[in-house]
Amino acid sequence: MRREDVPPLLVQAGDLLPEPDLADAAWAAGLAARRRQRRTVLLGVLLVLVVLIVLSVLIEAG
Repeated sequence: MRREDVPPLLVQAGDLLPEPDLADAAWAAGLAARRRQRRTVLLGVLLVLVVLIVLSVLIEAG
């Protein structure tokens, strides 16, 4: 096989593949990042609440 024969074969093989939808992939990645951020904030708020409750119980007991 010669070097000149390779590009047409690559184009022919690539024509059989579906076109990637980059907009959908970017949207899905953005949603995943937003969910991860929301989860992190929620866990942080819950942690602060638990710490405040524990501190208030310790202050009342002491």
